[in-house]
Amino acid sequence: MKKKIVQLTTCLLIVALAVAVLVSMASFKGTYTNDVIAVLKGNINALELSIGERTDYQALADEYQKAFGQNNRITMIGKDGEVLADTQTDSEEAENHLERPEVRQALAGGFGTAVRYSETTGKDMIYVAKQLPDGLIVRNSMPLDNVTAVVNQTLPVIIIVFIGLVILAIFLSGKIVSNTLRPFGQLRDSIQGYIEGKQKTLSIESPYPEFDDMTQAFSRLSERLNRYIEKVKLESRKTALIIDSLNEGLMIMDGKEDVLLINTAAKKIFGITGEAANENILHYVRRPDVVSKLERSLKKKKNMQFEMHSEETGRTYRFYTSIADEPAFLDGKGGYAMLVLISDVTDIELSERVRRDFAANVSHELKTPLTSINGFAQLVANGMAADAESVKAYAKRISEESDRLMGLINDTLMLSELEQISIEEPIEEVDIRETTEEVLRLMEDKIAERHLDVQVTGNAEMKANRNRIRELVMNLCDNAVKYNKDHGKIVIGLSEKDGYAAIEVQDTGIGIPENEINRIFERFYRAKNSGGATVNGTGLGLAIVKHIAALYEGELTVESREGEGSRFTVRMKKE
Repeated sequence: MKKKIVQLTTCLLIVALAVAVLVSMASFKGTYTNDVIAVLKGNINALELSIGERTDYQALADEYQKAFGQNNRITMIGKDGEVLADTQTDSEEAENHLERPEVRQALAGGFGTAVRYSETTGKDMIYVAKQLPDGLIVRNSMPLDNVTAVVNQTLPVIIIVFIGLVILAIFLSGKIVSNTLRPFGQLRDSIQGYIEGKQKTLSIESPYPEFDDMTQAFSRLSERLNRYIEKVKLESRKTALIIDSLNEGLMIMDGKEDVLLINTAAKKIFGITGEAANENILHYVRRPDVVSKLERSLKKKKNMQFEMHSEETGRTYRFYTSIADEPAFLDGKGGYAMLVLISDVTDIELSERVRRDFAANVSHELKTPLTSINGFAQLVANGMAADAESVKAYAKRISEESDRLMGLINDTLMLSELEQISIEEPIEEVDIRETTEEVLRLMEDKIAERHLDVQVTGNAEMKANRNRIRELVMNLCDNAVKYNKDHGKIVIGLSEKDGYAAIEVQDTGIGIPENEINRIFERFYRAKNSGGATVNGTGLGLAIVKHIAALYEGELTVESREGEGSRFTVRMKKE
């Protein structure tokens, strides 16, 4: 770096000196030329005083050439441009000089000057001409090489001075650069010592007061770095404590199936003792069925979920894998890794058994309203109802029990359906626009009752279970109708992009309060209308939509503004 700076500085100084010399020489040449012109003008003035009545112009010119010097050329020109006398050529052979620039200027009044090449002498000449009162034009000239000769005489001195200045510039630039870079070298050593832990602060010493601000800035920087490092260490300890305190097992694998991190809970699940090192997954997990599933998830880069039952402990564990692309913990080299979360679901399995038992009990309870309905129906059929009032009462009881039975069945089936959605269902190519139009036909009465304007735009297709897609669209459209305003509008947009099919349902309804947006996907939660009352429904529609979207590796998002409407967007993989 120092060498480059010295070279650059020296080059700049040499260029600056060269430019200065050239400018000085050009200036000197111009000044000297002007001085010569002044001398030539003086010669003409002296010649003018001596002419008087003389008409022997050639003799007069020769006399004054001897007086002025051999390099001095004197020319006498008539007012018509004819050369009357010339000290360096035969006047009779000379061509007309009327068009010479210095002559034209002299004819215009005063002195005429020109610096040009002379065909007669074959040299660059400095010309000065003047017209006398009687019309005679006197021209005095001198070769320009006289000026060049003077410049050339001074050139060796200029070159010697130039070389001396270059040497001095190289020496001074080296000294200046060395002194300037010394604090940076100190800073480098200080940073190296700081990195190696030999010192706690960054500092530099310099004789230049301009570096004081830099020294203070680096001191503040080192203090901030120390605080930041301590903070990072604290956060690292916190993270390690949190990971090790998790009841769930946590493991991170890289693309080579090496375990980068494993917490205490995971080691306990796999029966590992001692400190864990970066080893292959086979070092930690001895069950081939688990290893094969982890390898498959990692190889296909696809998130998975599966369970493992331990005969030794009698516990059931559920594995959740999640692929992470280009994670920061891979030293910035790119690639991918897989996070594995292991949860003890023994209690959850027990709860599910309880739920199944509950469903069985509910089914058993269905017999109660059925028995009641059957009993009252038989009373009516056998004529046991003696009067119209009794028939009316029995019919009312039958209706109430039927409603009770239907509600119980629907609630139970809905809950079961929500819990048991599975991707392992018959799939086919589904035309989403056709399914949407079918749903809208089923909802014609509701739409007409609210006087809603419904539009369907675009097209989309995907491979899925047709009933699932119909149920998804039905819930979205029912939501848009239910929460819309009378004479409102519903726009259903269908599209495909980047391997995803999108369904967008936008309404002009009452919108969703901001504090409720994050809760509308909860089961059994129902948003309130503008008056604060809860809209009728089970509160399962959006939860079902969300589960179906997740079933096809999709997502459900919502944008809403209270009082203006909502827009629900579902994106699902086409394949």
